[in-house]
Amino acid sequence: MKAKNSFKAISNYLKLKLQIRRSFQIFVAFVITFLIAVSPALLNVVAQETRFSLRILHTNDHHAHLEPVKYDDRLLGGIARRRTLIDRIRAENKTNQEPLLLLDAGDIFQGTLYFNQYLGQADLDFYNALAYDAGTIGNHEFDRGQQVLADFIAKAKFPIISANIDIAPESPLYGKVRPWHVLDVKGEKIGVFGLTTPDTAILSSVGDGVKFTDPIAAARTSVIALKQQGINKIIALTHIGFDYDVLLAQKVPDIDIIIGAHSHTPVGNIPNANHPYPLVEKNGTKEPVLVVTDWEWGKYLGDLSVSFDRTGKLIAWAGKPHALDASVKSNQEFVDKLKVYAAPIEALCQKIIGKSLVVLDGDRVKLRTSETNLGNLIANAMLAKTKGDRVQVALINAGAIRNGFPLGEITMGNVLEALPFGNSIAQIDLTGNQLKASLEHGVSLAEQEEGRFPQVAGIRFVWDAKLPVGKRVTKVEIKDESGNFQLLNPEATYRMATNNFLASGGDGYRVFAEGQNLLETGYLLSDAIAEYITASSPLQIKAENRIVRQ
Repeated sequence: MKAKNSFKAISNYLKLKLQIRRSFQIFVAFVITFLIAVSPALLNVVAQETRFSLRILHTNDHHAHLEPVKYDDRLLGGIARRRTLIDRIRAENKTNQEPLLLLDAGDIFQGTLYFNQYLGQADLDFYNALAYDAGTIGNHEFDRGQQVLADFIAKAKFPIISANIDIAPESPLYGKVRPWHVLDVKGEKIGVFGLTTPDTAILSSVGDGVKFTDPIAAARTSVIALKQQGINKIIALTHIGFDYDVLLAQKVPDIDIIIGAHSHTPVGNIPNANHPYPLVEKNGTKEPVLVVTDWEWGKYLGDLSVSFDRTGKLIAWAGKPHALDASVKSNQEFVDKLKVYAAPIEALCQKIIGKSLVVLDGDRVKLRTSETNLGNLIANAMLAKTKGDRVQVALINAGAIRNGFPLGEITMGNVLEALPFGNSIAQIDLTGNQLKASLEHGVSLAEQEEGRFPQVAGIRFVWDAKLPVGKRVTKVEIKDESGNFQLLNPEATYRMATNNFLASGGDGYRVFAEGQNLLETGYLLSDAIAEYITASSPLQIKAENRIVRQ
């Protein structure tokens, strides 16, 4: 009886043990199934905790365009529309708790009457109100000399940076321009350094005490300095041109994002774009570098979203430029502010000085590659103003001309917008060889649409783009006193009218320094053009084969 009971107890024990084992197996299977089901979510949470996301809005080559500009039958841009769109995106990001930066890549100065009147201070008022986080220096920031730029920087509520500008103690800019700036964004440090095109020395009125160093070397120095501070997320804010931005991406390791300017390059969904947004380059260590820019004149707003892993490596990106078209309503506060700035210049803008029976073409590409009727008008006016001083030839760089004239009435505002730099007329005596050398220089970078391309009067020449630089001008003729053209005499002396910028070697016209009897006439170029328009109206200027390309 005892054996039977013992057997039954052992049997019950084994059954219970088997039930426990089966229950444990079921529990384990449940746990495994649960973990398999939720592990992607858990991994995503972990990834989110180690990922740092950032949104960057950016502008460049604003050129004092506070009002919308006409493009392709649309009005694009305007500082009041920019405010609306930036406010909208900031509100979205506040909800998403994603940090946001607002950056500008230079050339805030020069291009409209607002700059002529306020020398950048009107634009700065709006930029301060928009709360930019940083900006770099473009070549046009030097157009009115160092003091005007120093005044701008002194009142800016955001850092103005450039790493390749060497400033002497006697300059008003001394101590005002830092090479880089570190932004603390939700506990993450973002290093931003600036670069300015070294061509500023010949493209603008820089003056003594400021020199421009190699941007690649300056970028390397900046990156090393930022990394030594433990910063592993680095942005280059550059004004060197898109092609050089690509080279910078390839040559300098540890830059994550390059936000560029200067070349007015359309990208992404902008009309006539040949590059994606962003352009993804590889540096020496094969890591991705994002290169972006935002065309010109505030017509679009660049918008780039990026994510970094915990080591500072870029792992995701997306974005596009946003058109500031009629779908973006203007911010009323900025509209009212702009009216105050506009009032003093409206009377000047509206003063009618003549009329034209043809459109005077101010297309940027045409001016920088060929003869145009607008170039002829301006050169004609320079020649007419200085004829009493026995000037035979007039030459102006296409880069000095920023707008065309409409069919019909022409106002003083049209003239000042076309010639916004405040240049005066200078005279210089050149030999025939020197004069030809200046033409060779003028056509040397026509393929790149550089502003040095010459618009002329009193002279005509033939050039061949297929020939080597320096040997492209194949024929030059000068108009004599009777109005006939004679072949250029290499040994003869000719008196030329140009602007004071070129006379001082601007746009690389160093050959003018070899000339004789340099004279600053004191005549404002804009006044000379206005006088000529009034005296010659109605205008019917046309191309005359002054510049023939073979």
